[in-house]
Amino acid sequence: MTAARRMRATGPVVRRVAPGLVGTASLVAFLVLHAVFPAPFERLELFASDTLQRLAPRGPVAKSVVVVDVDEESLARHGQWPWPRILVADLVGALQDMDAGVIALDMVFAEPDRTSPTQLIPEWERRFGFRATTDRASLPDHDAVLAGVFDRGRVVAGFAPIDETKGQAPDGVAPFAVIGVAEPNGVLRFRGAVTNLPVLDAAASGHGSFSLKAGADEITRRLPMVVRVGDRLVPSLALDALRVLQDEDTIKLRTEVVGGVTTGYTVRVGDIDLPLDVAGTLRLRFPTARSTRTIPAWKLLDPVERFRLYDEVRGAAVFVGTSAVGLSDLRPTPMTVYEPGVDLHAIALEQALSGAHLVRPAWAAGVERVVALTLGLAAAFACTLVSFAAAGLVAAVLVSIPMLADWVLFTRSDLLFDATLPTLAVAAAFATAVVVRYAGVERASQRLRAAFTHYLSPDLVAALASDPGRLKLGGESREMTFLFTDLEGFTAMTEAAGAEALVQLLNAYLDGMCSIAMAHGGTVDKIVGDAVHVMFNAPLDQPDHAERAVTCALALDAFAQDFKLRQRAAGVAFGTTRIGVNTGPAVVGNFGGSRRFDYTAHGDAINTAARLESANKALGTRICVSRATCDQVSGHTFRPVGTLMLRGKSIGVEVFEPLAEASTSLPAYLDAFARLVAGDEGAADDLLRLHTADPNDPILALHARRIGAGARDTRMAA
Repeated sequence: MTAARRMRATGPVVRRVAPGLVGTASLVAFLVLHAVFPAPFERLELFASDTLQRLAPRGPVAKSVVVVDVDEESLARHGQWPWPRILVADLVGALQDMDAGVIALDMVFAEPDRTSPTQLIPEWERRFGFRATTDRASLPDHDAVLAGVFDRGRVVAGFAPIDETKGQAPDGVAPFAVIGVAEPNGVLRFRGAVTNLPVLDAAASGHGSFSLKAGADEITRRLPMVVRVGDRLVPSLALDALRVLQDEDTIKLRTEVVGGVTTGYTVRVGDIDLPLDVAGTLRLRFPTARSTRTIPAWKLLDPVERFRLYDEVRGAAVFVGTSAVGLSDLRPTPMTVYEPGVDLHAIALEQALSGAHLVRPAWAAGVERVVALTLGLAAAFACTLVSFAAAGLVAAVLVSIPMLADWVLFTRSDLLFDATLPTLAVAAAFATAVVVRYAGVERASQRLRAAFTHYLSPDLVAALASDPGRLKLGGESREMTFLFTDLEGFTAMTEAAGAEALVQLLNAYLDGMCSIAMAHGGTVDKIVGDAVHVMFNAPLDQPDHAERAVTCALALDAFAQDFKLRQRAAGVAFGTTRIGVNTGPAVVGNFGGSRRFDYTAHGDAINTAARLESANKALGTRICVSRATCDQVSGHTFRPVGTLMLRGKSIGVEVFEPLAEASTSLPAYLDAFARLVAGDEGAADDLLRLHTADPNDPILALHARRIGAGARDTRMAA
């Protein structure tokens, strides 16, 4: 096989797989883009995970976690914040009296209480000259009162890490036992901290950071459970509350390493393990928005209300914080726009107690890329192997696979995978492949248009291009009208004219003939030498196909006569064009073999049209139309010629000549012809008189010759 033949053989294969190959290239480019510029895609991933959280929130936990909320009502009853420390002491003492398992304070008391007598009396002396009669040493100190309550036990004091070199973590922070060879260097770092008064920190049973970590979009999805303040590891408020709740002294921390790379940490408190990411944060598995059990602080300060709440507080982990709008501790989360910060600590502890952790495995990213590549390739090559509709269905199924898998893993196993990566990969590969395939189809359509414009009218080509389903491939039976033309004296003209001149002359003639045929909606079936074969009512339906064919025949005759006269004026012996038209059933479609096929028609109606074209020579006419066609035409005038007895047929074919203009002698001819058909002896004489009046009329001359030969009917052999 030559190189040219190999290229021709492989060309269709390349075109067939081109959508898949381009789709694959687009898929690889997308995966590289995702790896190099992940930020835009992370937003979409976060949106998808937030949607999962909202659609399938975490259910309630068996163990109790309660939030004591300093809400608007509590401020209205007990005054603005900050409250006097003795009021806070009353609140904490009430919780201790109700046997709370642990009391975690989402607040910091960094300065002495200005409402304390130990602070007020010296200030009054300085400002107003007030002299207290009581010894200063015996004055009550609100901070000392609160410290005394702390000292009763089970209180975790909060502090705020900051990025300033100011203050350090409290000395009483629970120690960490780091397990493994890798140090937890990836956790969030702070240079300093805002802590409570030393007297309060010394009395507390635990100390926890209440820092919160929002995403780039300011939505809080994670809670820092372990942070580094200076050179010291410190627990979060929720983590240390868990430690105190379980009466543990130490928090264990193990660095998870895969292939020499730190992938996260595992924190153990008692028998509870918490999976943290490389930043030391816990992915929060959110419950329904604002569903954390909440008690307004004022109810605990009311003895009657407090009595009713004993069972809810007993043994519970209690977080004390605020939801009042003016205190600026409201955070957006995937579940709600305004979630009190204290609720986030409570949610984290609930999650720790329930064990329902939202985990993204270290190998998730690799699996997602493999799935994205696999599904993307399937989507790309679906455009190559199946139809557009089937490819679209395949793509829809492929897109649904990662979404469904993500949903099942999230709801059944609390595993978090990124379904957006394989989904976008499928979309990128499929869209590119579809565009390439569509471009190929469009190119083929353009080639088909270009090819068919040589055979069909532009209107038909446009109709087929817009609705290809109207073009039925294969064979179908339908009634059609066929038009055949032939040029008189073509063989003699071929011998007389030079080859180059003949080609130019014939092309000009055929171009005019085909243009007229297509202008009337005809399909040019074949061009054989000087002959043109035209069919109507295929490939598209044309209810007026007979009318079209007759109108086309008259137009072709007018063009051919004008062309002949012009050529003869130029000295070219150009002949007369003869036309035959017939209507009847035929089978039309694509006929041929695997290597070549032709859109054409077969049937006796076609042969009859060809015979009518040949009969013009004997009849002396230029256009010969069968009765089958005339019966379906109402817009033209016809002159009957006779009944042709075609060779091989037992039934004659009545033929007519269409008239561009009706002559004054037509009524007389029609009367005489009808009487001749009926056997009236006087009809022959009338026809002879009409011939004498118009000796140049070829049909009258035909009848005169036949009558002279003794014929007294309209039947004639052809």
